[in-house]
Amino acid sequence: MLDPTRLRYLFYTDACGGIRQAAEELKVNPSSISRQIAVLEGELQLTLLEKHGRKVKVTETGSALCEYYRTQRSADIQLRARLDEFRNIKRGLIRLSMGEGFGEWVVNGPLRAFQTQYPGIDLDIRIHPTDETVRAILEDEADIGVTYFAPNDRDLKFHARSDVPICVVVHRDHPLTRLGRDPRLTDVVDYPIGMLHPEFGGRQVTDLIARSENVVLRPSLTANSYAIVRKFVLLGEGVFLMPFRPSPQRELDDELVPLPLDYASKVTSQTQVITRSERHLTNAMRMLIKSLIESGQFG
Repeated sequence: MLDPTRLRYLFYTDACGGIRQAAEELKVNPSSISRQIAVLEGELQLTLLEKHGRKVKVTETGSALCEYYRTQRSADIQLRARLDEFRNIKRGLIRLSMGEGFGEWVVNGPLRAFQTQYPGIDLDIRIHPTDETVRAILEDEADIGVTYFAPNDRDLKFHARSDVPICVVVHRDHPLTRLGRDPRLTDVVDYPIGMLHPEFGGRQVTDLIARSENVVLRPSLTANSYAIVRKFVLLGEGVFLMPFRPSPQRELDDELVPLPLDYASKVTSQTQVITRSERHLTNAMRMLIKSLIESGQFG
């Protein structure tokens, strides 16, 4: 029988792009990973890693073992989920991946109601951009995702979608607030632009709109945090293009104003609740999804 720890080390070496990166992710010594993979190669009498300059890459055999480990891990997760149901959901863990912009709403709304009903369920919440949330869901590193503008992947199940307008967020004294109409991208480019990195759904839909409008956006500031870009806008002249729909659970700083962007393209921007299509959902997971959907953020 293949040693699960050695398979795990090989899998993370492949997923993380190297032994040192895998060691950082798993919080173990790199030499331990190298030694255990070498033992596995000796047991199988097959080469599992090849050096490419300073990097290592799994061989075709190594890739097959990584896929085997992924399948076994998925099966283990589903078995544990079913056992949790048999125990009447008295204990368990739900891993939630979501965008930074959803944090305050989720914690203050759906999670409060959920934890009252299921006090024995532990929650592991990770803040991720859209691309990372989708990857975590597909690779069974997260159970439920709350994200924005995820792709229509057949391996994803969309439990809820809600259209969200793209807004130009500006300081309340900004000249764009005095236009007398909704701003267009051609108005926005006259000012310093703050944008998120391309792995964020908000950035992806904004780029899509810009291409359809034949407008080139040259950000003065690019960041991987909504908070940083909002601080940039608070300085005065800067603008931030982002999906935003005001609600009691989602407020901007008092000094900031969201102005709906006027654009002709038929790009649909959406907030979404997702899981992997074939993922077995426990009763607790289904109840958490229900709480998210009924929170007022979805039509």
